Amino acid sequence: MDLQATLLFSTSLLAIVNPIGSAVLFAAMAGRFSPIVQRRMADQSGTAVLIILIVCAWLGRVLLQTLGITVPMLQAAGGLILLVNGMRMVLVEETKLTAAEQDSVEEVSETAWRTLAVVPIAIPGTVGAGSITTVVIQATTYPGWWNLAVITGVAVVTAGLTWISYRSAAPIARRMGPIGLNIATRVMGILVTATAFGLLGRGIGGLLPGLAH
Repeated sequence: MDLQATLLFSTSLLAIVNPIGSAVLFAAMAGRFSPIVQRRMADQSGTAVLIILIVCAWLGRVLLQTLGITVPMLQAAGGLILLVNGMRMVLVEETKLTAAEQDSVEEVSETAWRTLAVVPIAIPGTVGAGSITTVVIQATTYPGWWNLAVITGVAVVTAGLTWISYRSAAPIARRMGPIGLNIATRVMGILVTATAFGLLGRGIGGLLPGLAH
């Protein structure tokens, strides 16, 4: 995996995870708890994000081989998933939670923060189908110990930035305001959409090689 592929993967993953949007989600979900509990939730959510990304990087390829899914198939499917996510980020406000998921966490006791930190904050709030697909595609397209180590490093950096955004959730939300958050989300959505078209094109080209000529 060369420098260009690494930078593209890093930018795409960071845009999909969207630490700023994740910070807003965290502030909304954890705002009812004390500052000490909020810090513990940030630590646990950040750890959960890191574990999910690393597991996808190291075990995703094995799972695909077991199921008989090829790289072009995954690229085409991943491109469609990213395209939907990117268009949603560009065209509408990104809530990252469905109405049912929001209702399920409206009444959470002080002792249930550990579960809340993982579901729905870490998954699907921060790490959803788009980010999981992106990591699995990268690990499948660029196998080998060195490439997996690079992917793991990108995952660590992404999870670290997400953890920082969790810790800084309240100040970020106050400083950027609704307009700033919407602008940041839409810019990231454009990056995700552009990446989606690239993946979709490579996937279709692999499945239908005659179209590439």
